[in-house]
Amino acid sequence: MALERELKFSSPEGLVPAREELDQALAPTGYAVAERGLERQVDVYYDDAAASLQRAGLALRVRARGGQRLATLKSRGSVLDGVHERDELEAELAADAPPPWPAPLLAQLPTADPAALAPRMVIATDRHLFVVLRRGAPVAELAFDEVVCRPASEVEGEYAIDEALFHEVELEALGRGAAGAPLTAAELRAVGEALQALLPLYPSDISKLERAASLLAPFAG
Repeated sequence: MALERELKFSSPEGLVPAREELDQALAPTGYAVAERGLERQVDVYYDDAAASLQRAGLALRVRARGGQRLATLKSRGSVLDGVHERDELEAELAADAPPPWPAPLLAQLPTADPAALAPRMVIATDRHLFVVLRRGAPVAELAFDEVVCRPASEVEGEYAIDEALFHEVELEALGRGAAGAPLTAAELRAVGEALQALLPLYPSDISKLERAASLLAPFAG
């Protein structure tokens, strides 16, 4: 598994600044941004009826983005003041087929029967993307997310609310392909503080999946 490190904010107003505003805000930190534009991704999260993955501190999703489908397994990891550090494993899936799950991913799952895994939550995200640059080299991805979540059709009756909307900002350190070592938690926070001086943002210690489940108000079992 690879280590993912990102700083997450709740964005109550859902504002997306212009590139020039971001450049001005980040200038004192030595960083700049390049705009990448808009992207839409749809994540379907899987678990079994006993929530075995959730209980094991894992999240399993299939992400559809453009013509690509990617399976990702994430650990809960650790979180402090909005900085999340967690292990993740990714594997591409066929564009037109549901899982079978790739063998490397299955090897990391708990003893739950893979055949019992079914969709539990659907999270669609419209992202306004920027790349954070240090001396012209990309070191992080900055995403302003508008998120719509809903229960998967298989579990609609387990939730009180059909759909919810929220906004987040994510600053993720780039690993492979970035110039030099990935940004540290302290370096992410330095960029985050500059963003907070520009926008009303609040550090978020929960994942999109956790926030979605809370907003949709699951019935007590």
